[in-house]
Amino acid sequence: MTHYVRTIAASLGAAALVATLPLGAASEKIDYEAITKIKEQGLQTQNSKVMEISSWLTDVYGPRLTGSPNTQKAGEWAVARMKEWGLQNVALEKWDSQRDFARGWTNDKFYMEAVSPQAFPIQGTPAAWTPGTSGLVRGEAIVVTELTAEDLQKYAGKLRGKWILGQAAPDVAAYWTPPATRATPEELQQMELATPPTPEFGVSRGTPPTLFGGRGRGGANGFDRTSFFLAEGALGLLTTAPRGHGIYTVSGNRTSDPEKTLPSINIPAEQYGRVARMLEKNQTVTIEADIKNTYYPNPMMFNVVGEIPGTDKADEIVMLGAHFDSWHASTGATDNAAGSAAMMEAMRILKQSGVKLRRTVRIGLWTGEEEGLIGSAEYVTAHFGSRAQLPAPAPPAAAAGAPPNPAAAQFGGGGRGGPLGPLEPKPDYPKFAAYFNIDNGTGAIRGVYLQGNDAVAPIFREWMEPFRSLGMTTLTIRNTGGTDHLSFDRIGLPGFQFIQDEVEYGSMTHHTNLDSYERLQPNDMMKNATIAAAFAYLAANRDEKLPRKPLPAPVTGRGGTGSRQ
Repeated sequence: MTHYVRTIAASLGAAALVATLPLGAASEKIDYEAITKIKEQGLQTQNSKVMEISSWLTDVYGPRLTGSPNTQKAGEWAVARMKEWGLQNVALEKWDSQRDFARGWTNDKFYMEAVSPQAFPIQGTPAAWTPGTSGLVRGEAIVVTELTAEDLQKYAGKLRGKWILGQAAPDVAAYWTPPATRATPEELQQMELATPPTPEFGVSRGTPPTLFGGRGRGGANGFDRTSFFLAEGALGLLTTAPRGHGIYTVSGNRTSDPEKTLPSINIPAEQYGRVARMLEKNQTVTIEADIKNTYYPNPMMFNVVGEIPGTDKADEIVMLGAHFDSWHASTGATDNAAGSAAMMEAMRILKQSGVKLRRTVRIGLWTGEEEGLIGSAEYVTAHFGSRAQLPAPAPPAAAAGAPPNPAAAQFGGGGRGGPLGPLEPKPDYPKFAAYFNIDNGTGAIRGVYLQGNDAVAPIFREWMEPFRSLGMTTLTIRNTGGTDHLSFDRIGLPGFQFIQDEVEYGSMTHHTNLDSYERLQPNDMMKNATIAAAFAYLAANRDEKLPRKPLPAPVTGRGGTGSRQ
């Protein structure tokens, strides 16, 4: 009963919010017959394929770590499926530069268990691009919290054959608030204001929660503890996250040299804490493990592309996209099979519904996003243009010893930081109409981040009208970071990320061992694919391309600031 009352109240609140929204004056031509065809194909369970696509990308081909054989298999499957649907120019398009990934990596076997003073299994996942154990090994655990070279000297000669816990056990808070949430009318209304985003909502979700204890790196003055531990003959490093509840986060460093690093294992806080607390009681804790990781030199780096050709404006381009890669502790469902499946389904909807497209609609599924938006940046540079990254001048305040300005990092380089040079456009640069991206989990689309582009607001407001009943009500002028629309935005092309409900993204699934198919919300996924298809259709059929915001001038001289994107 309480849930029902809250739902009604939320609906009334949303209705009140809708009544206050300015309508704008775009006077967009919307073919509601075509929109109905798109809805029928995308929102009816018997027609939708979005969850079938999701299952293939997660259950069969997940995880999809960039540079791994599994990712290429997933890409080949996506190519075959889109060809079946009748898309054209479908391919694994190689990056122009294949040098960003010297090696691919997979975890092929993981076994870890405490064998004394009591036996209990230890769940975990190796950090990507770290080595395995070369067979079954056994050693004692030790907590090492010291950071400096001087403080670590007391361990010289004492770490051989040891498993190192790099920090004390974290405190784990209870779930005092529900881990799954949807945006309230009040939160959506707050997003519409042109104020800095709050930490709770509307910020970049491209940065995972900080790993508790990291991987043994990051000591004082840049001192690398891992090198010390390796030289001392340690077996490996154990790390965790303070979130607990069996959840841990995983990532990795693709530039790691296998000969110069140790096995690094991410484990739940509960098992990490149990070992650490036993060690505090002067108990000898022995851990055995058998971890097999495989390196693949010089893997093929690619993006998955395909398109539906347009008619009278076929040389102009509308794009849908999402990142295809994932981390590897689970199958990469909400990050980001959800976005990839929704965009593949959007292309299927457009093809199957038979709606006419004036411009060509193209899909791009990017790899290398988790390592810094690399795949989409490669694609944009190859097809549309580039702006060179310039060295960031040190601000005068920093020279005076003032603390850094945390806001400064938001505006440089379209997600890469620092000032940008002049635009070097390619021939297709003026033919580009729009890019739409999904990469904030499985949650339903609630609106669009305008990315500072005021001119598109009245257009999108009218485009959202057919989807107001699905909860899509909100436009915010704010930027959002951390995902692939920034590769387009950084060179002045209209690239947009959809606003989505959080659901469990930040609390449970983002880069964690719980990011599996079960965390996907089918009704939300169907809505998202349908809305993406409709926005691509509307962008493809306007008389004019979407307006572009002014391209910030390149930075010159030492007194300039980064290009504000």
